[in-house]
Amino acid sequence: MSSTETPQASDAAAATASPGARLAVWERASSIPLAGLALVFLVAYAWHVLDAGRHPELDVWLTGVDVAVWVIFVADYLTRLWLADDRRRFVLGNPVDLVIVLLPPLRPLRLLRAALLVIEAIDRHTRFRARARMSVMVGLSSILLIVLCSLAMYDAERGAPESNIENFGDAAWWSVVSVTTVGYGDRYPVTVEGRLVALALMTFGIGLISFAIGTTTSWVMDKLKTVEVSAERTDREIGVLVEEIRSLRAEVSALRTERADSGEATVDVRK
Repeated sequence: MSSTETPQASDAAAATASPGARLAVWERASSIPLAGLALVFLVAYAWHVLDAGRHPELDVWLTGVDVAVWVIFVADYLTRLWLADDRRRFVLGNPVDLVIVLLPPLRPLRLLRAALLVIEAIDRHTRFRARARMSVMVGLSSILLIVLCSLAMYDAERGAPESNIENFGDAAWWSVVSVTTVGYGDRYPVTVEGRLVALALMTFGIGLISFAIGTTTSWVMDKLKTVEVSAERTDREIGVLVEEIRSLRAEVSALRTERADSGEATVDVRK
């Protein structure tokens, strides 16, 4: 924006922009508030799952937070749908958001949406270099994936007939051994919702592990390449120094020869 352009002119330009541009402006402006809302929802969900003996009034409050988050997610989805250039493409490109709108009882999907909002906000507003930012994203995504899948699994399996996941510790242990592809088999889901959580964990977990391994391998290869380049540069510099030393030795030898010849000529003249 130029120094002569007023905020009103900027707002007017944004208002007359294409729907796609307004969608980008909306997503950029709403990322931080939605991420804050997502954090509130994550805390409320964890409280709801872990605090089995909570007061009835607290239960009502947590349910109110759940409903409020769903309403705001619906409003955000409808706003983005209205601002999108190609609404059909938008709907097909955001299936999780659509299912959240159509099926409000599926809290694990809102959990996934909340986690994605937090990750997107951090990614959008960080100023790290590309490799450092990706490392932060992978680490944060891995932690969120394990914690949230543990909560969702415990919520789904708690009290179910023949369930072998009896507490949050069992759910966390299952998440860790599943995401690392160890799979001891001592803990496993028996409910449909729990198996859907397991499917999500295995799908995203394999992707994160593969990405982490690839990033680590790339970092090691870059370091080795840097060492090789440094060694080659050092070898070239040593070669140049050796040539200079040889040149200096030749010059010193030539000077000694000239000095010896001039000394012999002086002796002959005196004779």
